[in-house]
Amino acid sequence: MPAFFATAPSSAGVAALLLRGGQWLRRHHVALLALGWLVAQAISWHVNRSPRIYGDSVHYLAYAHQIAEQGNFVKVHYTRYLGYPLFLSAFLKLGLGKTAMALGQYVLAGLGAVAFYRAVRRLAHGAWEPAFLATLLYIGWAEIQRFNAFLLTESLFTSLLLLSLWAVGRARTAAGWGLALLVLLATVSIRPNGFVALAAAAVAGAVWVRQRASCRVQWGVLIGGVLLLPLAWVALNQLLLTFRLIKTYQEGMVIFMYDGILMQPPGALALPPPAASPVGRLAYFIGHNPRYFGQLAVWKLTFFMGFPKPYFSAFHALAQLLTLPPLYWLALRGLAARWVARPIRVFLAAAFLLQAAIVALTVEDYDVRFSGPVLPYLFVLAALGLTPWIYRLQHRLHRAALPPPA
Repeated sequence: MPAFFATAPSSAGVAALLLRGGQWLRRHHVALLALGWLVAQAISWHVNRSPRIYGDSVHYLAYAHQIAEQGNFVKVHYTRYLGYPLFLSAFLKLGLGKTAMALGQYVLAGLGAVAFYRAVRRLAHGAWEPAFLATLLYIGWAEIQRFNAFLLTESLFTSLLLLSLWAVGRARTAAGWGLALLVLLATVSIRPNGFVALAAAAVAGAVWVRQRASCRVQWGVLIGGVLLLPLAWVALNQLLLTFRLIKTYQEGMVIFMYDGILMQPPGALALPPPAASPVGRLAYFIGHNPRYFGQLAVWKLTFFMGFPKPYFSAFHALAQLLTLPPLYWLALRGLAARWVARPIRVFLAAAFLLQAAIVALTVEDYDVRFSGPVLPYLFVLAALGLTPWIYRLQHRLHRAALPPPA
């Protein structure tokens, strides 16, 4: 028998080989991520026939033409999405068309990916492993990358959420906080739910103040927050003004534009008075129909969290069931990781939970337009949760690779 088949590799040899592979990956992982991102975008562009016009794209483009040609920034309902038509109008002002708009989205997605990698590496105190894992998940998640091909808000919203994480994570000086606020406000302007990053940053800031500031500063922040509540009330009422949430509750709608799953009300529902404010109507309905609302919310959150939708293919459903539960479990470990700054952990979790709360109050999307933009925050926490195990594995490999004592 040849010696190649007669001898098995020793455990020390296997460990040494794995360690060399890890060292090679450490040296080349950035290049691999860049190559992976380029391949993912090429596939996204080709498969989705970019630039793709779909659904609300027509309204965003009309709004962009209105801004570029008339300087008029007011358009009923779509003013809540002002940032995106403003972005598109910049291309129109330059005499460019839809292809340039889509390419602009891809460029910003690339900047967002770079910022995402750097943000996670900063969070992990310079460790490359969690940054590589989180960015790899972001690049490899096809449902997120396909956003870039469509002239819809999701691509820009996702990129700005990544930039928000980068800006908040590096804010140390007045200039840094100013940049973070600018990015957060830009994120707010893209979609009605764009405030999730700003609100999460406020919660994270409160945690930071609670940890480090004096009692006088803490009381000042608390009083300032209370004084801002009326402004938040007005803003929330404006955001909800053109949304017909009560009608979706009456219809039992769980997934937008899908009637295959509809909740049947148990009986006559208590409906709010028509003259009430949007927030008042919402609070009235929830308060007077708590059980029915709770059942609706559970169904919406089930699909938002990744339970396969009925019309997904078997492969798509299996992929979700195999990937998302472990990611959520690792994210919980990452949320509890004390070696990572608590305010940023709170920021990541708060943004995801706020988006989930919005879905519970409204409807889940037919696709992943509501969950996809915040999934990268889940990837960060999951990568941080896995990092201690990676270090333990490396330590064991180093020990196994040592030559036996003479």
